[in-house]
Amino acid sequence: MKQLDAYVARNVFWATVVVVLVIVGLDAIFTLVDELDQLKGGYQFMQALEFMALRLPRRAYEYMPMACLIGCLAGLGTMAANSELTVMRAAGISVGRISLAVLKPMALLMILSMTVAEFAIPVLERIAQSQKAVAQGKDDVLSNKGKGYWHREGNDFMRFTAVEPGGVLHGVTLYEFDVDWELQRVRSATRAIYQRSHWQMENVKDVLVFADRSEVRNLSSAMWNTELTPESLSVVMVQPRDMSISGLFTYTRYLEKQGLNSDNYLLSFWRKVTQPLGTFALVILGISFIFGPLRAVTPGYRIFSGILVGLIYKYAEEMLAPASIVFGFAPIWASIIPIAGCAAVGLLMLRKAG
Repeated sequence: MKQLDAYVARNVFWATVVVVLVIVGLDAIFTLVDELDQLKGGYQFMQALEFMALRLPRRAYEYMPMACLIGCLAGLGTMAANSELTVMRAAGISVGRISLAVLKPMALLMILSMTVAEFAIPVLERIAQSQKAVAQGKDDVLSNKGKGYWHREGNDFMRFTAVEPGGVLHGVTLYEFDVDWELQRVRSATRAIYQRSHWQMENVKDVLVFADRSEVRNLSSAMWNTELTPESLSVVMVQPRDMSISGLFTYTRYLEKQGLNSDNYLLSFWRKVTQPLGTFALVILGISFIFGPLRAVTPGYRIFSGILVGLIYKYAEEMLAPASIVFGFAPIWASIIPIAGCAAVGLLMLRKAG
């Protein structure tokens, strides 16, 4: 029986790996084509190629639930087409036993995926974004063009055009407000370098704002004291979806202490935490399809069905995310509802098939 379990797991595992490679490969091509429209300054084809390569793990992580579903349909579908599942059932092997054999390689892929998401993706994303921003915008670091990075600390707001992981900021602009939210001071610098306990700004333009006038000073350098460190900048540099689970949890608590809205970070936190459950729910649904309506259809139709179900699941999750903010229900339900729906339908169909 162990050999049979290993045979089923091996078929599903390699089918899923092939699906991941195909999907991520196609996405990489589209990403590279899109980046070619953004070439400027020091950001040329080789830099765009490196940017695309650094983001491949993130894309593989995002596509993993759909890839597991399609891999399950492809692997089990091939076995069904060769009558191998029929022989297994005739030999007295239950649907539950086959399902357990399918879920084992999926669990391995989920552990690998979560490990990459926790430790590799945030680092690679910071490197990719900082290298691109620095290559594109070193000559325009004081302009307001581009997205940049924003951060708030008390009544102070900060904007950076580019952030290097080693503790170097480009295009720094600091806005200081009083308790009545009246603008008091604006400081801008071409670059700031972290010096253990403070930041040293270079080529500084310091504007003091009074009720009836303003004063402008130009300095070659100036000290900037802030609680912001190169380590905490790792949160500012990446989108919530690219942060680690631990980073999301810590930053959510920080935002709540500051009295700021943390819904977007909570949504990303619960998405990452519940992604393994969502993947298992999709796989269970895929298994139920093989033993039910997709038992005798063509491989192409199975793959099409997997893509369709995966998209429906993804869009349901995407729609519930803003709905949780608008209607005020807990962000965790935006992830739990699609998972519960998939699992319920899949288990019901498996029960009928068994």
